[in-house]
This record gives sequence, structure tokens and C-alpha cells, in this order.
Amino acid sequence: METISSILEWLESREGLLSALTAVAAMIGISYGVVNYVVNSVSRARKKRNKEETRAANTSSRKHKKKKTSVGLPSAVNMSSIAVLPLKTLSNNEDDINIAAGLSSEISADLAQVPDLRVSSRIASSCFRGEDIDLKEVAEVLSIRYVLTGSFQRQGDRMRLMAELTDAFNGEQLWASTYDRELVDLFAVQAEVSKAIVGAIGGELKLANTRIAYEAPTKSLDAWGLVQKAYNFWLTSFTPQDYDLSLSLLRKAVKIDPLYAGARASLAMILSQRAVNGLSQDEYKKDRDEALEMIEEAVRLEPNDITVLENAGLVWTHHGHGLRARQALRHAVELSPLDLIAWGYLGLNLGWIGQGEDLQEAVDILNRLLNVAPKHPSTPYWYYFLSSALLRQGKVEEAEAAAHAVLKIQPSYYLAWISLANIYGQLGDYEKAREAAERSLAINPLLTLQKAAESMRIVSMTDEAVEPLISGLRSAGLIDSN
Repeated sequence: METISSILEWLESREGLLSALTAVAAMIGISYGVVNYVVNSVSRARKKRNKEETRAANTSSRKHKKKKTSVGLPSAVNMSSIAVLPLKTLSNNEDDINIAAGLSSEISADLAQVPDLRVSSRIASSCFRGEDIDLKEVAEVLSIRYVLTGSFQRQGDRMRLMAELTDAFNGEQLWASTYDRELVDLFAVQAEVSKAIVGAIGGELKLANTRIAYEAPTKSLDAWGLVQKAYNFWLTSFTPQDYDLSLSLLRKAVKIDPLYAGARASLAMILSQRAVNGLSQDEYKKDRDEALEMIEEAVRLEPNDITVLENAGLVWTHHGHGLRARQALRHAVELSPLDLIAWGYLGLNLGWIGQGEDLQEAVDILNRLLNVAPKHPSTPYWYYFLSSALLRQGKVEEAEAAAHAVLKIQPSYYLAWISLANIYGQLGDYEKAREAAERSLAINPLLTLQKAAESMRIVSMTDEAVEPLISGLRSAGLIDSN
């Protein structure tokens, strides 16, 4: 007590210091009160907002059941979006639960690398677990369109993962697959399975977006939606009439949003394809020059955009700028290693222009793509690229099998018929070569075999590279001998 009294007497003798300490104490008290008030206010506001969001979500869910909404229309705001829900485990084993959680996280992380795809955060998605999950509610709460669900089961050193991709708005199952693996290296298996799933569903999402856009009224679509609609023709039928439809949609997209590099790049690609496939007729130079100008502008606007780099690679490959195209495609797969379309175009470039190791890399890339994603919308093109690469390696029978695989999926792909005509010519079956040539001309009478051979020379860049792709046509008398 004496000590305390002494301290108080000392403070009283120093009024200035005592006033300062009093002021500090008062400020601390006031600050504490303010902070406490703010924290409590934020807490109350958060609770109120959560209740309102829950009530709004329930109301929205009820409204959704009563009538259709326009939420599903593809647009720049509502582009591809997906949630990866926690994998269900068929046991209560803690290790199984941890492995399943690791797989879900790996898949989410890999999906985040897919161009033009918005992935719901793992934390937000983890709120939806259990047996009875309403996918429409998931879509509305997380603002996504697609949902990836699945189950995980382990027995000893083996695991089974079943995955399913669903359109949450209409409940349509877009894709499903089962993966059986040995758990020799857990992390390696997680990475391998995740990449296989992402590779497989990437194409399904692309095709689903183009189909939704195709079915939507054109006037209801923004620039992004118009690009998706244009790709529907490109991915599903590949007939001469489809080029004109795609071009009109893409020109409209560029007009709506002149700074949308993806629209410009897509327009450049279709113009380029129109030129090299004989559809430009007397306007070949005009279409080619516009395509090259349009792709330069797209690259200037967005030099690291995957869609831009993909289409730049394709345009430059087809117009004799193969090495620049390869550089763009290498850059694309470095930026987005799981973008299978960019890998496919790289396989095309290496397969038509590459030599030695580069040519073998093309074959390896295309075989890997076909193995990882056999139902991808680009599959017929990958088979065609593979057929050309195999021809350049002298593997004629394997090239024939790849060309037939193209036509089994897409019978109207006339370039595959030209490839078959060349193959039959090399095998000495000139009657079949002529029949294949006639099939090609029946689909696209504007692309004569002579024009096709000239385009191949431009793409291949050297006489040595193009020779295996046209020698059979020459032997069968389908093109000039020079």
C-alpha cells in the first residue's frame, strides 16, 4: 500500500504527465469501445446478409422450378463455369477421406488452368457434401453452370474413382468415366488422374457451350456467345456452308466488341480455313490477307491469350509461317499445359513441317491426346493430323487406319478423303484412290485435288516435307506430275 501511495503522490506532483496518462487511458477506452461497436455491427450485418442470401437462394430455387430463365445463355459474364464437389468416400477410413479430398483439390487446381473456364473456389464448393445435393441449388448459390461430382473407393493398394460431369441447369449428364489405378505413388496417381479428368471434360465443356449457343437466338448473344455459336458449325459438321454461317457470326462479334481479341482470332482462323480449303475461289488473296491482318491485331491486343495463340498458330501454319506458328503454340502450351486444342495444333505443325525428333514428337503428342480424351470434339482433326505425320514417317498402313478413324467420326471431313486418295495411290490401288477423290469433291467441289496439293506445299514449306502427302495423288493421276 505504501508503495502505491508513493506512486500516486509522485504522479500528483507532475500534473502534466498525469494529464497525458489520463488522456491516453481515455483514448484507449474510446478506441476499445469503437472497435467493439464496429466488430459487433459487422457481425450483425453478416448474419443478416447470410439470412437474406439464404432466403433469396431458396426463393430463386423455387422460381427456377416454375419457369425457364436466361441464366444459361452463354455470355462474357456467364461463360463456362464449374464447381468440383467433394468426392464421396465409400468408407469412413480417415486415409480414404484425405485421399479423396486431395483428389478434389488437384482437379480444381488443374481445371483453373483451362482457358475461359471459371472454377468455383474449393472452400465454397466444399459446403456441398453428402448424398442428397440439389445441383440447381449448387449452380445458383455458386453462380456456376457445370458440376463435377464423383466417388472414391480404395481396396488395399488399388483405388477406383468415378467422375461425372453434369449440366446443373437441366440435369443432363455430359460425361462420366471410371478410373482404376494402383496406389504405388499417391501424389503421382492424384496428378495423373486429375489431368486425365480435366483433359476429358475440357472438350465436353467446349462442345456444351457451343451447343447451348447454337440453340439460343442469335440476337440474344453477346460477342462471346456469338463466338461459341460460330464454333458449333466448325466442331460438328465441317461443310462448306458452315464457313459462311461462322463468318457472319464472327463478324458480328467483332463489330459488337472490337477489342475482343478472341473474336478477331477466331475470325482470322475461319477466313484462313476458307482460303486454304478452296472456298474463297477468286478471293483467296483477299481472305488470306484479311486473316493475317486480323490475327496480327488479335496478338497485339492479347499476346498471352490462349485462344489467340491457338488460332495464330493455326493461321500462320497454313500460310507458310510455320516456325513463327510453332513458337506461338509452344508459348500456348507453356501457359496452359492442359489446353488440348493448343497441343493438337502443335501436333499439326510438327507433323507437317518437323523433321526427325520434331516429327516423332508430333506422333507422340497426337497419340497422347487421343488416349487421354478420345471423345474430345477435336478428335477427328487429331486423327487427320496423325495420319499426315505417319505418312511422313513412311507408315502408310497406320496412316490409312488414322484416316478411316477420322471419317468414322466425321464423314463429311473431305480432307480425310483426300488423304485416303493419296494413301491408296501410294499402295497402288488407283481405283480406290479415284473413289476417295470423288467423295471429297462431292462434299466440297471447290477444293480440287490440285488446289489441295498446292495448299499442302505452302504448309509444308519444303518439297521434301510435302512429297509423302501428295505422291500417291500424282501416281494415281489425280494431280499434275510436276
